[in-house]
Amino acid sequence: MGGKDLELNDELQVEFIVDAGIVKDCELSLPYGVQLSNDKWNLFLPWLGFEETLIGFLKEGEDVSEGIEVKVYDKGGHEFQMMLKKWVKDSNQFYVLNRGWFSFCNQHCLEQDDLIALRVFRHAITDILSFVVTFRRMSVAFNWWSIRVRSCGVISKVGFWVIPGT
Repeated sequence: MGGKDLELNDELQVEFIVDAGIVKDCELSLPYGVQLSNDKWNLFLPWLGFEETLIGFLKEGEDVSEGIEVKVYDKGGHEFQMMLKKWVKDSNQFYVLNRGWFSFCNQHCLEQDDLIALRVFRHAITDILSFVVTFRRMSVAFNWWSIRVRSCGVISKVGFWVIPGT
């Protein structure tokens, strides 16, 4: 899946968050894409690039070096409490989402090399810095298939995962 496909997929997945009315003044950043490292405790966001995405959403007095509590939403609208911090490691600077990132990864079965797209916004009611996170799994390609099953005269819809090539 190329970059344009990821953006289109992201657009379709974040439509709900705008429709739900939780995005302040309908201001939602463009997606910022990053590939997951093997550290499931922290989502590392390189300073160059992400700074441009974030800067317009920070309020005076918010010190990312000290850490800011943020809300993170998945494509289903589920809310996760996390911390956004700015880290300096050797001569590299990063923004890091943590204190909840591990739970997010586990709940969504995310693994190293999966693609993450973040969009920044302010919550319409609480004014808290927030993110909506969409993703594309790259580690294993699964397809979701659904079929209708007739059992005892009742038709039910059943889904299952299929690994290509099996």
